[in-house]
Amino acid sequence: MMMRSFLMAALVVALSSAAMAQGSPVIDKGYEAAKASELEAVKLQLSTRQGPTAIAELTEADSALRRLREAKGTEARRSIASELESALLRLRLEADGSAVQDRK
Repeated sequence: MMMRSFLMAALVVALSSAAMAQGSPVIDKGYEAAKASELEAVKLQLSTRQGPTAIAELTEADSALRRLREAKGTEARRSIASELESALLRLRLEADGSAVQDRK
């Protein structure tokens, strides 16, 4: 089960990186707000059951979101947005893994 989750995560990261490089979404204030909302939702999910790496992942995602809001250049914003997407994906996996462990 863990191996399957890891493989799925790797696939999603690879696909999202490729998508960001080719058909990049507009990284504007709406994008920032959507990612901030996603981050808050995952924080809420993790608030009752934190995994061992959740705090580090939360810190990384918060930092990436802050840097995205401060970045000016298009290429810099794309790079930071990719980092943010990866951090959010790892957070969701952490939250899902914590939920599975709670059920056992």
